[in-house]
Amino acid sequence: MAVAAPESVRRRHRVLLLEDDPDTRKTILATLKKASYAVTEAADSNQAAILLNLNEPPPAVSAIVCDIRAASVQGIEAAAYFRARYPHIPVIVTTTYPDIEWAITLMKRGVTDYLVKPLSRDDLLVVLKNALDRYVVVRRGSL
Repeated sequence: MAVAAPESVRRRHRVLLLEDDPDTRKTILATLKKASYAVTEAADSNQAAILLNLNEPPPAVSAIVCDIRAASVQGIEAAAYFRARYPHIPVIVTTTYPDIEWAITLMKRGVTDYLVKPLSRDDLLVVLKNALDRYVVVRRGSL
């Protein structure tokens, strides 16, 4: 069973979910909401960029869960965009087509983690918790 952060901590975190498949998005959304995360949804990288850029400073997004194939541009470029524009926000990439070369490239470009679909609920929650734990530490200026 996944080790989740206390509900009070999870409620403070908003996750941007970038997933083009409506059924998969619905499943991930339900998993995250059941674990008490606030979620903003986007079907493609253009919509995600619009959501992130609606306000200056950007909305309080604590993590991005991004399907590598949901991006209007290639997923590597979308992940690189998010990392360059929002370096303090961890990016977790998901894919149906595991590719070790892409995984290595993504990790070199600063992606926090890489998950293969179908996603395990427990794996998703553990990876997200770990990413957010690192996010909170970095945001507080500690290592």
